[in-house]
Amino acid sequence: MFVHYNSLKADMPGQMRQVAEFLQIDVPDDRWESIIEYCSFDWMKQNATKSVPLGGAFWDAVAQVFINRGTNGRWCELLSAEDSARYEAMAVEQLGEECAHWLATGQLEQPN
Repeated sequence: MFVHYNSLKADMPGQMRQVAEFLQIDVPDDRWESIIEYCSFDWMKQNATKSVPLGGAFWDAVAQVFINRGTNGRWCELLSAEDSARYEAMAVEQLGEECAHWLATGQLEQPN
């Protein structure tokens, strides 16, 4: 099973239910609301020391730095066009065209 961050951002409850089904975990209906809340970006940011490795001990500004903004693609602002092209070529080389496409877009099939 593949779960893409963009899919989680678009429909976290639906994606979580798919993961539970895939893992054959029966979650009682009355537990879903709290589980989804604890998996939300806002909850994790507010409770960062509970949700990052070693409570954030490896980051100068503690755990909140590890859980930054919860957005995807911020690297686009930092890399040059040349760096982006090198990354994309290496992703295809290392992962194959289909997997590299999924990694970049969250979509399994490429448009025709």
